[in-house]
Amino acid sequence: MALLAALPVLASLWMQGPCLEQGWGGQEPFWRFCYSDLAVSTQTTDAGRGFGAWLSGEVPLDHPPLTGGLVALVAGLGPDGTALDTQRWVLAVWAVLSVAALVLMAWWVRDTTAHDGDGRGIRLDPRHVVLAPVAALTLLLSPDLLGVALATGGLWAWSRRHPALAGALLGAGLMARTYPGLLLLVLAAHAWRTGRERELGRVALGAVGAVALVAVPLLLTEPALVTRSWGLWDDSLAGLGSVWYLPTLAGSPWTADVLTAVAVVGVLVAVVLAGLLVLGAPTPPRVGAAALVLVAVVLVTGKSFPVQASLWLVPLVALAGLRWRDHLVWALAEGVHFVAVWLYLGGLSDANRSLPASWYALALLGRVAAVAWLAVRAWQTSSRPVGERI
Repeated sequence: MALLAALPVLASLWMQGPCLEQGWGGQEPFWRFCYSDLAVSTQTTDAGRGFGAWLSGEVPLDHPPLTGGLVALVAGLGPDGTALDTQRWVLAVWAVLSVAALVLMAWWVRDTTAHDGDGRGIRLDPRHVVLAPVAALTLLLSPDLLGVALATGGLWAWSRRHPALAGALLGAGLMARTYPGLLLLVLAAHAWRTGRERELGRVALGAVGAVALVAVPLLLTEPALVTRSWGLWDDSLAGLGSVWYLPTLAGSPWTADVLTAVAVVGVLVAVVLAGLLVLGAPTPPRVGAAALVLVAVVLVTGKSFPVQASLWLVPLVALAGLRWRDHLVWALAEGVHFVAVWLYLGGLSDANRSLPASWYALALLGRVAAVAWLAVRAWQTSSRPVGERI
């Protein structure tokens, strides 16, 4: 499994090759398809000053606290040298961590038994994780993998009847990336459906404990580290990849307040849909399927849907038990959008080389439709009688 997990990481490193050699400055990274928020933010925030500087608020990384602290820690351990040396070090370490995280997530998927109501366990396919084309595109673009791994571990722990551990992992995931916190609601609905309500207290205790372990020390030293990323989200305009970016392409961008309201409504719709799936299916559906529905709806209705956010869906596709056909249709749409978004951004400084906004809009809509299709397929397969499920 480790050898397979190395494949998407090696592919990511190969794509980063031009920038690893020449740096991530200017517009060239867009044309060379090697732009990385992880590398750029390491330089622009001076993350090489290390964890101590981050803890004092002097390294303004735009990540939730657990992720920001890890990036600052890794950057601070790098060799003395230029900013480019620090960027190369951070990506090299992240590549190693990515292999470990992919192996761990694949093991969690393989060890997860998806009970379909009659006690018959269905083994899930971990190759959806280690051979995911989307992982190859996104692993080194951001530090999102930390939150993704913690969320996957939380779902695995719940499936193996370790409620306190499930809560702790999802609580830690909330401190690394926001969406794992929403998965706690999926567990609550699943517990209600399967008669495991008594375990929810231990889930809540684990989650609160993990959040407190991260947040309380930071609140006592530098409170802004806890709330910074969420405050920036509230004030942000529509970002690339979001359907709400289409008005921006048309020259009439929506205000931040309107977008925040729309995104909150999207979260509420996602929670309701996931709850309806868990509570309304003929037999209790896979937790991964409900989680996939929730996260997919949150992504397609959110204020921003950057390339790297698609990594959130990789383990959920595996945990939902979807077929490779559905996976590859989604991956194709992601690949088209991946090329289109960099060509569009690169062309903003050179109209002669620009990808027309209409073409980018088409790629954006194709990607959103593919993600919505994953949610539909998860819903369809979970809503069938046990004997007809894949």
